[in-house]
Amino acid sequence: MRLRAYPKLFLFLMAILLPGICFSTPYYGASLSVPAVTSEPSTLHGYQLMLNYDPQRFQWRQFNIYFDGGFSHFTTDTAYQSAINIYSIAPVVRYTFKKHGPFLPFLEFSIGLAYLNHTRFENRNLGMHFAFQDRLGIGTLLGGSNQLSVGVHALHYSNAHLASHNAGITMPVVLDVGYRFQ
Repeated sequence: MRLRAYPKLFLFLMAILLPGICFSTPYYGASLSVPAVTSEPSTLHGYQLMLNYDPQRFQWRQFNIYFDGGFSHFTTDTAYQSAINIYSIAPVVRYTFKKHGPFLPFLEFSIGLAYLNHTRFENRNLGMHFAFQDRLGIGTLLGGSNQLSVGVHALHYSNAHLASHNAGITMPVVLDVGYRFQ
């Protein structure tokens, strides 16, 4: 691409993005999740409380990007280090199968950053305080204004081998319910 074409490309992108940036109303929401099936460690239970921010700026057809951040508290029934708190923040990519209606099924995935207050959990060496939070899920938005969401997702925390130990925490089935404020 020639150097003279960059201003035209910039103006074209601004013409597409500016109406969404200036005239869209952001949404705020909250969701509560509980693990239903756990695998690493198998005796895990607890909850995850996430706050969501959807600026409505990052939409393309049926894809949307929103942001969530939150707090997770998980425990086990063992005598070892049996509790861990996790603080996380992540962008979430959501594909909604339908654009309108009282029932909008979606598929979403996310890779974000997390801070773990301990490097050991149960008898597992997590390696370091920082980890990645990986999430893949399905769900639906419900109601006339799509304010309620229910879903199920898989959740995994690990440091991606950035430390010498990387035991990770895995929950293959996590149930969640959320509410979007308008």
